[in-house]
Amino acid sequence: MDQIWYVLPVVIFAGIVRGYSGFGFAVIAVVGLNFFFEPKQSVAIVLCLDVICSLNLWKQAVKQADFPTLKNLIIGSILGIPIGYSFLLILPSETLKLLICIGILTLAALLFSDFRAFNAAKTKTKIGFGIASGAGTASASIGGPMIVYYMLASSLTTSTQRATMILFFITSEGLAVLTLIMGGIVDSTLPQALLILTVPTLIAVYIGQYLFNKKPPQSLKSFALPIMVFVAILGIINSVMTMFA
Repeated sequence: MDQIWYVLPVVIFAGIVRGYSGFGFAVIAVVGLNFFFEPKQSVAIVLCLDVICSLNLWKQAVKQADFPTLKNLIIGSILGIPIGYSFLLILPSETLKLLICIGILTLAALLFSDFRAFNAAKTKTKIGFGIASGAGTASASIGGPMIVYYMLASSLTTSTQRATMILFFITSEGLAVLTLIMGGIVDSTLPQALLILTVPTLIAVYIGQYLFNKKPPQSLKSFALPIMVFVAILGIINSVMTMFA
Protein backbone atom coordinates (compact mmCIF):
# COMPACT_ATOMS: atom_id res chain seq x y z
CA MET A 1 0.00 0.00 0.00
CA ASP A 2 3.01 2.32 0.30
CA GLN A 3 2.99 2.43 -3.51
CA ILE A 4 -0.58 3.74 -3.71
CA TRP A 5 0.72 7.32 -3.65
CA TYR A 6 2.52 6.69 -6.94
CA VAL A 7 -0.80 6.07 -8.72
CA LEU A 8 -2.44 9.25 -7.42
CA PRO A 9 -1.42 11.33 -10.50
CA VAL A 10 -2.72 8.51 -12.73
CA VAL A 11 -6.22 8.49 -11.21
CA ILE A 12 -6.38 12.29 -11.20
CA PHE A 13 -5.55 12.42 -14.90
CA ALA A 14 -7.96 9.55 -15.63
CA GLY A 15 -10.69 11.34 -13.66
CA ILE A 16 -10.34 14.50 -15.74
CA VAL A 17 -10.60 12.42 -18.94
CA ARG A 18 -13.68 10.65 -17.52
CA GLY A 19 -15.44 13.86 -16.55
CA TYR A 20 -14.78 15.42 -19.94
CA SER A 21 -15.43 12.54 -22.32
CA GLY A 22 -17.71 10.26 -20.27
CA PHE A 23 -15.31 7.33 -20.57
CA GLY A 24 -11.64 6.44 -20.31
CA PHE A 25 -11.12 6.38 -16.54
CA ALA A 26 -11.00 2.61 -16.11
CA VAL A 27 -8.84 2.00 -19.19
CA ILE A 28 -6.24 4.57 -18.17
CA ALA A 29 -6.28 3.86 -14.43
CA VAL A 30 -6.11 0.05 -14.64
CA VAL A 31 -2.90 0.19 -16.69
CA GLY A 32 -1.37 2.61 -14.17
CA LEU A 33 -2.36 0.49 -11.17
CA ASN A 34 -1.08 -2.67 -12.86
CA PHE A 35 2.44 -1.28 -12.53
CA PHE A 36 2.10 -1.68 -8.76
CA PHE A 37 -0.72 -4.18 -8.07
CA GLU A 38 -1.97 -7.56 -9.23
CA PRO A 39 -4.76 -7.32 -11.84
CA LYS A 40 -7.33 -8.68 -9.37
CA GLN A 41 -6.57 -5.79 -7.02
CA SER A 42 -6.31 -3.21 -9.80
CA VAL A 43 -9.64 -4.16 -11.36
CA ALA A 44 -11.48 -3.99 -8.03
CA ILE A 45 -9.98 -0.60 -7.09
CA VAL A 46 -10.54 0.94 -10.53
CA LEU A 47 -14.13 -0.27 -10.87
CA CYS A 48 -15.06 1.06 -7.42
CA LEU A 49 -13.47 4.44 -8.17
CA ASP A 50 -15.18 4.63 -11.55
CA VAL A 51 -18.60 3.91 -10.01
CA ILE A 52 -18.03 6.51 -7.28
CA CYS A 53 -16.85 9.22 -9.68
CA SER A 54 -19.68 8.43 -12.11
CA LEU A 55 -22.26 9.15 -9.43
CA ASN A 56 -21.19 12.78 -9.63
CA LEU A 57 -22.23 12.78 -13.30
CA TRP A 58 -25.51 10.91 -12.80
CA LYS A 59 -27.94 13.83 -12.47
CA GLN A 60 -26.99 15.50 -15.74
CA ALA A 61 -26.75 12.17 -17.57
CA VAL A 62 -30.34 11.17 -16.70
CA LYS A 63 -31.64 14.20 -18.59
CA GLN A 64 -29.73 13.38 -21.79
CA ALA A 65 -29.45 9.55 -21.99
CA ASP A 66 -31.23 7.28 -24.48
CA PHE A 67 -32.96 4.77 -22.18
CA PRO A 68 -34.06 2.16 -24.77
CA THR A 69 -30.42 1.76 -25.80
CA LEU A 70 -29.30 1.78 -22.17
CA LYS A 71 -31.71 -1.03 -21.23
CA ASN A 72 -30.43 -3.41 -23.91
CA LEU A 73 -26.79 -2.68 -23.13
CA ILE A 74 -27.39 -3.45 -19.44
CA ILE A 75 -29.14 -6.73 -20.27
CA GLY A 76 -26.08 -7.73 -22.27
CA SER A 77 -23.66 -6.74 -19.50
CA ILE A 78 -25.50 -8.93 -16.99
CA LEU A 79 -24.86 -11.88 -19.31
CA GLY A 80 -21.21 -10.93 -19.93
CA ILE A 81 -19.98 -10.25 -16.39
CA PRO A 82 -19.78 -13.95 -15.32
CA ILE A 83 -17.71 -14.69 -18.45
CA GLY A 84 -15.20 -11.96 -17.63
CA TYR A 85 -15.03 -12.99 -13.98
CA SER A 86 -13.98 -16.51 -14.99
CA PHE A 87 -11.10 -15.07 -17.07
CA LEU A 88 -9.93 -13.04 -14.05
CA LEU A 89 -9.73 -16.21 -11.97
CA ILE A 90 -8.08 -18.45 -14.58
CA LEU A 91 -5.40 -16.32 -16.27
CA PRO A 92 -1.96 -15.68 -14.64
CA SER A 93 -1.47 -12.07 -13.52
CA GLU A 94 1.37 -11.11 -15.91
CA THR A 95 -0.46 -12.68 -18.84
CA LEU A 96 -3.61 -10.79 -17.92
CA LYS A 97 -1.74 -7.48 -17.66
CA LEU A 98 -0.35 -7.95 -21.17
CA LEU A 99 -3.72 -9.03 -22.59
CA ILE A 100 -5.39 -5.98 -21.00
CA CYS A 101 -3.03 -3.62 -22.84
CA ILE A 102 -3.27 -5.52 -26.14
CA GLY A 103 -7.05 -5.45 -25.80
CA ILE A 104 -7.05 -1.68 -25.23
CA LEU A 105 -4.78 -1.14 -28.24
CA THR A 106 -6.97 -3.34 -30.46
CA LEU A 107 -10.17 -1.58 -29.40
CA ALA A 108 -8.54 1.82 -29.93
CA ALA A 109 -7.57 0.78 -33.46
CA LEU A 110 -11.18 -0.20 -34.16
CA LEU A 111 -12.38 3.11 -32.79
CA PHE A 112 -9.96 5.05 -34.99
CA SER A 113 -11.28 3.25 -38.06
CA ASP A 114 -14.60 3.86 -39.76
CA PHE A 115 -15.29 0.12 -40.04
CA ARG A 116 -18.80 -0.74 -38.80
CA ALA A 117 -19.90 -4.29 -39.71
CA PHE A 118 -23.19 -4.10 -37.79
CA ASN A 119 -26.51 -2.28 -37.57
CA ALA A 120 -26.36 -0.16 -34.41
CA ALA A 121 -30.14 0.21 -34.27
CA LYS A 122 -30.83 -3.52 -33.82
CA THR A 123 -31.60 -4.88 -30.35
CA LYS A 124 -29.31 -7.88 -30.77
CA THR A 125 -26.42 -5.56 -31.62
CA LYS A 126 -26.94 -3.58 -28.43
CA ILE A 127 -27.17 -6.73 -26.30
CA GLY A 128 -24.09 -8.17 -28.02
CA PHE A 129 -22.00 -5.11 -27.22
CA GLY A 130 -23.35 -5.19 -23.67
CA ILE A 131 -22.14 -8.79 -23.31
CA ALA A 132 -18.69 -7.91 -24.66
CA SER A 133 -18.45 -4.88 -22.37
CA GLY A 134 -19.59 -6.82 -19.32
CA ALA A 135 -16.98 -9.51 -19.96
CA GLY A 136 -14.25 -6.92 -20.53
CA THR A 137 -15.23 -4.99 -17.40
CA ALA A 138 -15.24 -7.94 -15.00
CA SER A 139 -12.02 -9.48 -16.34
CA ALA A 140 -9.84 -6.45 -16.99
CA SER A 141 -11.78 -3.21 -16.45
CA ILE A 142 -11.71 -2.53 -20.21
CA GLY A 143 -15.40 -2.70 -21.08
CA GLY A 144 -15.60 1.01 -21.85
CA PRO A 145 -14.01 1.13 -25.32
CA MET A 146 -16.44 -1.53 -26.58
CA ILE A 147 -19.37 0.70 -25.68
CA VAL A 148 -17.66 3.74 -27.15
CA TYR A 149 -17.15 1.80 -30.39
CA TYR A 150 -20.87 1.04 -30.46
CA MET A 151 -21.85 4.62 -29.62
CA LEU A 152 -19.74 6.08 -32.41
CA ALA A 153 -21.65 3.88 -34.86
CA SER A 154 -25.04 5.00 -33.51
CA SER A 155 -27.08 7.98 -34.64
CA LEU A 156 -27.14 9.51 -31.15
CA THR A 157 -25.73 12.99 -30.56
CA THR A 158 -22.41 13.39 -28.72
CA SER A 159 -24.15 14.56 -25.53
CA THR A 160 -26.59 11.64 -25.61
CA GLN A 161 -23.77 9.17 -26.27
CA ARG A 162 -21.85 10.50 -23.28
CA ALA A 163 -24.90 10.47 -20.97
CA THR A 164 -25.92 6.93 -21.97
CA MET A 165 -22.38 5.66 -21.39
CA ILE A 166 -22.22 7.26 -17.95
CA LEU A 167 -25.42 5.54 -16.78
CA PHE A 168 -24.35 2.24 -18.36
CA PHE A 169 -20.97 2.28 -16.62
CA ILE A 170 -22.54 3.05 -13.22
CA THR A 171 -24.79 0.00 -13.58
CA SER A 172 -22.43 -2.51 -15.23
CA GLU A 173 -19.41 -1.64 -13.10
CA GLY A 174 -21.51 -1.72 -9.94
CA LEU A 175 -22.66 -5.23 -10.86
CA ALA A 176 -19.07 -6.25 -11.63
CA VAL A 177 -17.88 -4.99 -8.22
CA LEU A 178 -20.62 -6.99 -6.49
CA THR A 179 -19.48 -10.07 -8.41
CA LEU A 180 -15.87 -9.56 -7.29
CA ILE A 181 -16.94 -9.09 -3.66
CA MET A 182 -19.16 -12.18 -3.69
CA GLY A 183 -16.34 -14.17 -5.30
CA GLY A 184 -13.88 -13.24 -2.55
CA ILE A 185 -11.56 -11.28 -4.87
CA VAL A 186 -11.64 -8.12 -2.75
CA ASP A 187 -9.18 -7.87 0.17
CA SER A 188 -8.06 -5.17 2.63
CA THR A 189 -6.25 -3.35 -0.19
CA LEU A 190 -9.56 -2.06 -1.58
CA PRO A 191 -10.87 0.05 1.35
CA GLN A 192 -7.39 1.44 2.04
CA ALA A 193 -6.93 2.46 -1.59
CA LEU A 194 -10.40 4.01 -1.81
CA LEU A 195 -9.76 6.03 1.34
CA ILE A 196 -6.74 7.64 -0.31
CA LEU A 197 -7.89 7.92 -3.92
CA THR A 198 -11.63 8.73 -3.82
CA VAL A 199 -11.57 12.46 -3.02
CA PRO A 200 -8.82 13.34 -5.57
CA THR A 201 -10.69 11.32 -8.21
CA LEU A 202 -13.98 13.10 -7.52
CA ILE A 203 -12.30 16.49 -7.77
CA ALA A 204 -10.68 15.48 -11.06
CA VAL A 205 -14.00 14.32 -12.52
CA TYR A 206 -15.62 17.58 -11.48
CA ILE A 207 -12.87 19.49 -13.31
CA GLY A 208 -13.41 17.35 -16.40
CA GLN A 209 -17.17 17.91 -16.39
CA TYR A 210 -16.65 21.66 -15.95
CA LEU A 211 -14.38 21.66 -19.00
CA PHE A 212 -16.96 19.65 -20.97
CA ASN A 213 -19.74 22.12 -20.15
CA LYS A 214 -17.50 25.03 -21.12
CA LYS A 215 -16.30 23.54 -24.39
CA PRO A 216 -17.69 20.11 -25.48
CA PRO A 217 -15.50 18.14 -27.91
CA GLN A 218 -16.53 17.84 -31.54
CA SER A 219 -15.96 14.09 -31.23
CA LEU A 220 -15.26 11.82 -28.26
CA LYS A 221 -12.92 9.86 -30.52
CA SER A 222 -10.46 12.67 -31.15
CA PHE A 223 -9.98 13.42 -27.47
CA ALA A 224 -9.67 10.16 -25.53
CA LEU A 225 -8.32 7.66 -28.06
CA PRO A 226 -4.76 9.02 -28.40
CA ILE A 227 -4.48 8.87 -24.61
CA MET A 228 -5.72 5.27 -24.56
CA VAL A 229 -3.18 4.24 -27.20
CA PHE A 230 -0.28 5.87 -25.35
CA VAL A 231 -1.26 4.24 -22.04
CA ALA A 232 -1.67 0.81 -23.66
CA ILE A 233 1.76 0.99 -25.31
CA LEU A 234 3.38 1.89 -21.98
CA GLY A 235 1.62 -1.04 -20.35
CA ILE A 236 2.74 -3.48 -23.07
CA ILE A 237 6.36 -2.36 -22.73
CA ASN A 238 6.23 -2.79 -18.95
CA SER A 239 4.55 -6.21 -19.17
CA VAL A 240 7.05 -7.56 -21.72
CA MET A 241 10.01 -6.28 -19.69
CA THR A 242 8.62 -7.90 -16.54
CA MET A 243 7.90 -11.23 -18.21
CA PHE A 244 11.38 -11.50 -19.74
CA ALA A 245 13.37 -9.93 -16.91
